[in-house]
Amino acid sequence: MGVGWVDDAAFALGTELSVNRVLREGIRTTVARCWVDGPTTATGGDRTVVAKCFRSRAMAHNSGGFGAVREWAGLAAIPGAPGLLAADLDAGVVVMEDLGSGPSLADLLAGSDASAALAAAWAWGRDSARALAASRTAVGRFTELVRQADPGSRSAGGPASPRLPERGQARLCEALRIPAAGVAASGQEVQTLAELAGVEGRRVCSQADPAPDNLMIGADGRVRAIDYAAASYHHIAVDLLNLMTPWPASGLLAATPGEFQQAVIAGFAGAHDGLADLLDDPDLDRMTGLAAMSVALQMTELTLEPLLRREDPGRFSGGRARLVSLWRSAADQSAAATPVLAGLCEQAAETAVSAWGWDQALPGYPCFQPG
Repeated sequence: MGVGWVDDAAFALGTELSVNRVLREGIRTTVARCWVDGPTTATGGDRTVVAKCFRSRAMAHNSGGFGAVREWAGLAAIPGAPGLLAADLDAGVVVMEDLGSGPSLADLLAGSDASAALAAAWAWGRDSARALAASRTAVGRFTELVRQADPGSRSAGGPASPRLPERGQARLCEALRIPAAGVAASGQEVQTLAELAGVEGRRVCSQADPAPDNLMIGADGRVRAIDYAAASYHHIAVDLLNLMTPWPASGLLAATPGEFQQAVIAGFAGAHDGLADLLDDPDLDRMTGLAAMSVALQMTELTLEPLLRREDPGRFSGGRARLVSLWRSAADQSAAATPVLAGLCEQAAETAVSAWGWDQALPGYPCFQPG
């Protein structure tokens, strides 16, 4: 798309802007680093900002899924987010603090320095724990803002797109030709995923989409997330799953080794004091299983049909291996919580590899490859 939308961002901010660099351009949004060409009062003296435009105006005041409402509320309320400088939901634009041009975690994983990636993994775990602990007192502010923008919201900022898992379950049953009784039984289990919204007083809120290209490493070593279009409040199991088996929606499709996850967990463990009561919950393993199943079913709905339809095995092998990996993870982690769905996911993984010819494992990230 063109950059005429930057005028809307400039009007919302109250000063002149010009594009320095388009950072991302996708089917839903365009993000650009902009020069502040006029007074910098609104930016606290900063000469650059990041502006984001949502293409569809249909979500301007609809918080049900990914969109401007959650981005605006998340930036304004969630600890650690880039500072919100201005927004116009009707125009579909938000303006935020520029976190600078330092590397993302994706840059490090795609590079050649494993030690730098492991150091960032540790920092990500540490900063995630700190932000989640601080977010417990921010949940009320986040829900207040969501309801302000979308008075008709039923959850006021609960997990985004709650219908995706149900649709994913139906799509999975169709692909595997599951009999009606199995469809009904797995459909009943899908309803338990609503528990991931958590209960009042024991919720956290976060960006909820920590793909490696959404995690920026600052000069001070701090890791901060960008892209708050999926921001939500939820049970902490949602974030724990993202830390342990990260990035189901990432465009950089690869597997992290155990040492990476160990570094993340070590960083988290050293900074999780404000979360002790949530982590001591005897139901935590079951909830983490529900989170794993929710992610697997969401990605089933979003990707299974095109991955089955497209014929180029090389071009789409990464997406296929990712889905197989998610099905296996969900089957392993949710066998006790949702046994019927876990069985479906195990069957799907086996069928994909043996009958559809899909790869069963993602390659490793470049920085962890020998030589």
